[in-house]
Amino acid sequence: MSRVCFVIVAAAAALLLGGCGADDGAGASKGADPFEAVSRQPSLTRTARRAAARWVTVARLTGDAPATHAVTIAPGAIQARALWRCTRGSLVLAVEPAPRSPLEKSRGTCPGKGETTWVKSGRQQLRVTAAGRWSVVVQHQIDTPIREPMLASMRAPGTRLLKSGSFYPVERQGTGRARLYRLADGRAALRLDPFRTSTNTDLFVWFSTAARPRTTRAAVGAKRLDEILLKATIGSQNYVLPKSVDPRRIRSIVIWCAPVSIVYTAAALRG
Repeated sequence: MSRVCFVIVAAAAALLLGGCGADDGAGASKGADPFEAVSRQPSLTRTARRAAARWVTVARLTGDAPATHAVTIAPGAIQARALWRCTRGSLVLAVEPAPRSPLEKSRGTCPGKGETTWVKSGRQQLRVTAAGRWSVVVQHQIDTPIREPMLASMRAPGTRLLKSGSFYPVERQGTGRARLYRLADGRAALRLDPFRTSTNTDLFVWFSTAARPRTTRAAVGAKRLDEILLKATIGSQNYVLPKSVDPRRIRSIVIWCAPVSIVYTAAALRG
């Protein structure tokens, strides 16, 4: 293989490994194999103070004529975006006061859909110009801890705390508490509070039958009753499961990284 081809392949591999197999920015030594570090040295890793960046919806807008709507992008947001759909003609988006840099992909042809991004925080006006029916979902990308209050249904008459447990590290760091409830309507609900795991994206919550998985292999070998995208790597958060999931069969909560197939952290649940 020529030197040029080798460099291209190596660069592509580096991009693939930059997902949730990475480790909070605590880089490995030059030339080290990150998979080897995960498989042979499943030690604790430093957890960053900032949560993994996530998109949060701040407004859902619809119309069938040009309109202007006020939206508020959180101070410190990394960026903002508008996910739009339209039915006929064309669609143009504008933000006032204008961001310092032009909006990315601010216009499109209908029928169609697209994504417009910009960098500006605070209260602003989003102007939508379109001839036919349109819809826009406005989101901002943030990396602050999530602060979801306890669901009212978790405190309602007829709700019962079934099991709870503390998170422990598997391949990555994890701390905090998991509490599993049976709601009055029969569904199971999970609350993580407090919660913290290593800062990366593409993490999922597994509701597992494993009693106390200490390795990725142990978690993969057990039955997974349900799977939900983790909302944030830091902070209090709630998850409600469908009625088809029997909470009595859930024995542990597992935080799973899909791209590189490793377990970050887990919590064994006991009643």
